[in-house]
Amino acid sequence: MTLEYGKSRLLVPALLAASLGLSGCGGGGGGDAGGGGGGGNTPETGITVVPERFDFGIMTEGNEDHVLPRQFIIRNEGATSHNISSINLFGRDPRQFRLDDSGGNAPCGAPPFDLPAGGSCTVEVEFEPRSFSTPEDPFEALLIAQSDNPNTPAVGGTVAGTYEPVDEIFVTVNQVNACALNGPQAFVSVTDQGGFPISNLRTEAFTLVELGSGELKVDHVGHVADIGLSLSIAMDYSGSITDLPDAVDNMEAGATLLVNEMKANDDADIIKYANEVKPMTEYFTSDQDILQDAIDDPPGLDRDTAFYAATEEAIERFGTKKSTHDRKAVITLTDGEDTFVDDTEAARKAALDATIDQALGADIPVFTIGFGPFIQIAELQRLADETGGLFYEPPGDANLQQVFQQLASLLFEDQYVIDFSGLSDNEGSSLEVAVAYDDKYNETRAGEGIKPIQACQQ
Repeated sequence: MTLEYGKSRLLVPALLAASLGLSGCGGGGGGDAGGGGGGGNTPETGITVVPERFDFGIMTEGNEDHVLPRQFIIRNEGATSHNISSINLFGRDPRQFRLDDSGGNAPCGAPPFDLPAGGSCTVEVEFEPRSFSTPEDPFEALLIAQSDNPNTPAVGGTVAGTYEPVDEIFVTVNQVNACALNGPQAFVSVTDQGGFPISNLRTEAFTLVELGSGELKVDHVGHVADIGLSLSIAMDYSGSITDLPDAVDNMEAGATLLVNEMKANDDADIIKYANEVKPMTEYFTSDQDILQDAIDDPPGLDRDTAFYAATEEAIERFGTKKSTHDRKAVITLTDGEDTFVDDTEAARKAALDATIDQALGADIPVFTIGFGPFIQIAELQRLADETGGLFYEPPGDANLQQVFQQLASLLFEDQYVIDFSGLSDNEGSSLEVAVAYDDKYNETRAGEGIKPIQACQQ
């Protein structure tokens, strides 16, 4: 007894199949395994559900309100109207998720209802775990839509997710402004194993050391909610991305989410790239309408991937296109290696080294997001690590909005600003920031990050 999902088949336990009356069932939504959406069904299939599968990834304790729901689309790809008799969650862990038939862009509403030929409607699934799980044994459930289509009376998709206590913390020194008017400042991120920011740490949790010189005095620790940010978003429109169903839509929706979270005193720049680098805004701007138009505007590019050129252009524009804040960040998305760099280890390393050097010289952290089928994890991880950014690898391109939500929380609310004193005049030194605190289970969580201190510019 099986349910079909596009090109894959999900085995359904006999008891579940019997309870649903799924004898002879088949057909289902297409899409990539990461939840990117798509089709894969012929018109004869009739009712389909997309995406085929969606993995919420890791949710950490305390972040239940910071995980976005996932929209599923129920489509009638047949030539006649069909009655949808029920939409429900089944399987091993249905109580760990919640189905909302009034959610999404075009809510289905409560069944039964008729879905006309060519019509579609949406439901949302929220991840609401009641206990902990592990990545090796995640929670899973089946989203099943039943209809009067005799060929495929039951179709559906799967949802999965992991819920964990916070058991790791990561400290990233994003920027070190040694030349601030009121004394040196450091901008620091503290995140957990799920990529969620850890907020509300007290001053005593932080220890600052100038490597080679000794411990520094921490004068004040706060959040950056009232400190302006200049932000550049570099978006990949190469062929391997534009060929993926819904990948561009997911990327643009994520960028929109980030722009919508900007504060009034923030400004941003939008760059798109493929065979060439194409700035979509004339200058850094706080006007969200201009930024949204830039996100929506098709770039009209070819299929190659000028990743390093785009990242370097994004960094350079901070100095030439009227960015107005000392606090800065580049967010760059890509699926694969730069096709303009010779396919040798030496050439790739040289290109990466040059981009890192440029970012370090400007003290601009590069946050990298790898998605799609050809992610160059080592290069993207190193680019983020060595410039003071973070690397994100979402389970699928449909998770891009969740990554942007985490970045928005970090950059606009939860990044720490640390005022400190005692810095020496030694050139070429580095700042180490260590964090140690006792969590709610009286377990000590600790981590540290290091970043070179740039000399003050005359």
